Amino acid sequence: MALRILLVSGIRPWDPFGGAMRTKVIAGALAGLGTVDLLVLPLDGKHEEPPADSVFDRVLTVPQEFSPMNEERSPARRVTEFLKGTLAAQIGKTRKAVLEKAPDWLAGTRYDLVWYMREHVWLMTRGLVCAPTVIDVDDLRDVLLARWLSIGKADRGMELTPVRRLDMRRVIARWRRIHRQAAQGADVLIYSGQGDLRRSGFPNSLVVPNTYTPPAGGGGAEAAEKGPGRPTLLFQGVLSYAPNADAAAWLVKGIAPLVREEFPDLRVLLAGQSSPRIDALGRSPGVEVTGIVPSMTPHLRQADLVVAPLRVAGGTRIKILEAFAHRVPVVSTTVGAEGLEVRAGEHCGIADTTEAIADECVRLLSDRAAARAMADRAHELYDSSYRPERAAEQVARAVDTALSGGR
Repeated sequence: MALRILLVSGIRPWDPFGGAMRTKVIAGALAGLGTVDLLVLPLDGKHEEPPADSVFDRVLTVPQEFSPMNEERSPARRVTEFLKGTLAAQIGKTRKAVLEKAPDWLAGTRYDLVWYMREHVWLMTRGLVCAPTVIDVDDLRDVLLARWLSIGKADRGMELTPVRRLDMRRVIARWRRIHRQAAQGADVLIYSGQGDLRRSGFPNSLVVPNTYTPPAGGGGAEAAEKGPGRPTLLFQGVLSYAPNADAAAWLVKGIAPLVREEFPDLRVLLAGQSSPRIDALGRSPGVEVTGIVPSMTPHLRQADLVVAPLRVAGGTRIKILEAFAHRVPVVSTTVGAEGLEVRAGEHCGIADTTEAIADECVRLLSDRAAARAMADRAHELYDSSYRPERAAEQVARAVDTALSGGR
């Protein structure tokens, strides 16, 4: 019997970047099990009609409510938000908006399952529908924040003042409470990698891996050829995202100069949504910044190595799967490769200091046969474990588990 499923997300699945990739894959897998409605809570507040090939039967948009940093607030309101925390304030305001708009839209529809993308989205909308519940945690926010602290920075890479350190510790504790609440409120919890699954320790948990869908036709016709003889390191993604911006700065200012000692004509390519901070890196010798690109395939075809020097991350990195799918060798930090079932030296190079990452890049740029062999093994891993069909199998398993009582 076909199911009626409500998907609740803070991201439009048809957006071209960020967590939309995961949301789109899960929406497609759910559509294979029945009819899917979408309740979307976009941060940008915009209502967008889904594309013609959307899998959704109905869509309701309720913008997330939050107060801009420059908005005038009364002293009493500032004290309240400080005591409650901005996260709790945002959840409370958005929940109020949802309770005003969603009940009429939901009236008369019986759902067999509700799938929530992220815990805070569940807190904003829980209780609207009485049905078995799956919460896709994806990654653990407290781990991400703790990693910022470990490198001496505040959230989003800001300067770590004593007040910010105190506030971050409070927010980390808040997220840990949210993790426990979600485990109690869900029939099934979903993570994107085994690392977060083990770290959480909740019994009602499964992994739905992040996946990568190659562009139709492999993008060969549009791909530019790599320039002869010029070694190229690629770091790709939403570069305005603070963990990516931190990694890009480390690559340009720390790692690349050491690699240039062996390869003076080294080119560093930063591809994806930019920011003033990333644009400034593009003024360094041998560094190119593309901004948003219609397809990453041409840039992957130009790359000798994809480097993912992330110091702060959660979940798993689609950028690494993207490189695996295109048979481009990868050098990553341990944090960058976390959650993927990779083995160092077999599927990718893994190192965690500036010197060790540079040495691994030099080794693979110098030994092209070893680099090709590693890229081939990585492609085999991608082919067997990280295509969308694998995620669809796990989505179906999660749905079956939730419908049978979860716990």
